[in-house]
Amino acid sequence: MDERRVQFIETAMKLFAQKGYHATSIQDLVEAWGISKGAFYHYFTSKEELLLVVLKYYSEKMMADLTAAVGGSEKEQFVRQLAAHFSHVRQYKEFLHMIMSEQLPKVNPEIEQYMFCQHGRLFLWYCSRLKDVYGEAVEPHLYDVAMIVNGVIRQYLFYFFFHEESFDAEEVARFLMRRFDAIIDSFAADERPLLTKESFASWIELEERERQKRRERLASAFSAVREAAKELGSKKADDVLEAVDALEEELLGRHEPPRAYLVDALLLYLRHQQAPSLAAALAELSQEIKTYQQLNG
Repeated sequence: MDERRVQFIETAMKLFAQKGYHATSIQDLVEAWGISKGAFYHYFTSKEELLLVVLKYYSEKMMADLTAAVGGSEKEQFVRQLAAHFSHVRQYKEFLHMIMSEQLPKVNPEIEQYMFCQHGRLFLWYCSRLKDVYGEAVEPHLYDVAMIVNGVIRQYLFYFFFHEESFDAEEVARFLMRRFDAIIDSFAADERPLLTKESFASWIELEERERQKRRERLASAFSAVREAAKELGSKKADDVLEAVDALEEELLGRHEPPRAYLVDALLLYLRHQQAPSLAAALAELSQEIKTYQQLNG
């Protein structure tokens, strides 16, 4: 996404947070952006499309914050991810208040569907992380535990959202983690789960569809880099293509999660080739890799 478009989106987020989506006019937006109404339609077809773009931009930032905390044990990572989630909500408090108060799902069916999918995406992320942290101990009751965890986190978020008192995000995350330990310990081995994978078939199907779409976009970005590499000298092109093949194999060819250090090293190598013909394709590939890694948590 180009820098100018990002600036427009972030300014729109601030305006929507301050005035509300419905009260913000296109005239308000173009004045804040310093462009004409005609130029607005060069970037967005309508205010509704802008709102959807803003929601997508916010959701990707939220998931980026969640998945950025790495290192240490799985439990320690989860604690830091929860702390990041609380901090994120505090940072975007006004914008989130606008989302809740303005009934945005009613703006149009596309926005309603997108927000439904994002609820599912976050829930399934909790499922994935709980499996990573607790392993076999949580699997028989995974979806019940994820529902409880999701509900507890949402209620604490709402409390801190509507109260001005300060809180330590990490302290809250560690407090909740101890509660989650106790919840999982409370299940009897032979206790029948209320919720199963089939209970969330619609969310799981949507998530799988999105993953496949992202894989296809990533594969297309790799193809674009290979095409751009044809303009290089034969020796340099061979080196670039070898690195591209290794990077694609790491991201799309393995059953295990990609090794972040190897992905970063290969991307760094490609960027350091100082080949102008590769620049645009590499920038697009880097963005697709970032989005793909966020989706796959």
